[in-house]
Amino acid sequence: PGMCATGLGVFYGVRECVSNADDMARLGLTPGLKNKRVIVQGFGNVGYWSAVFLEEAGAKVTGIIEYNGAIFNENGINVKEAKKYFQLHRTFTGFPDVEIVDAERCFYRPCDILVPAALERVITSANVHNIETKIIAEAANGPLTPVAEDVLQARGILVLPDVFLNAGGVTVSYFEWLKNLSHVRFGRLQKRYEMYGKERMLSAIENATNTQIDVAQRLAIGSGAD
Repeated sequence: PGMCATGLGVFYGVRECVSNADDMARLGLTPGLKNKRVIVQGFGNVGYWSAVFLEEAGAKVTGIIEYNGAIFNENGINVKEAKKYFQLHRTFTGFPDVEIVDAERCFYRPCDILVPAALERVITSANVHNIETKIIAEAANGPLTPVAEDVLQARGILVLPDVFLNAGGVTVSYFEWLKNLSHVRFGRLQKRYEMYGKERMLSAIENATNTQIDVAQRLAIGSGAD
């Protein structure tokens, strides 16, 4: 769960954003993710999983940018296949059915949703006027400078802040930290929650039927398989 948590949180945030018909009308877009053009900068954990979930929801990932190059296909890229290829070769060169492009130029290509998922301060006063997107989803920490954000807002570009989109990863990390502090193995927190739920259900049955459930039965029902 922790591996894809931040990317999943980014996806949920973007999905909710594009579901607002009024906001999308103001941007000149239709509601929903279907056929939205997405460019992702950074193909590590966060960028990859964000791209996977967005693609599965019907968006077209048209550009993927890594530190040593980028790929582009206006009809969409197979994200999982691109990841397999990059992990094997450490480059996109030779990946089929895409245009190999300069990373910086790919960042400036027109799209509907731009997802900076790599470094901070990648959009500054020096390059903000080159950005051609309708929505920026801050999957990285602080990818915009304050001046750049002011310019983007003046241009009518919607910025989804990192503190909102990264909340999923932070929340899951908290539960993992809590689990480790308690020396609780994977799945035990869920089991404990289910046990409490069964206990409340059994108490409700006892109150409704005015009967007492045997202790052995209560334990068998409440604890389940270990």
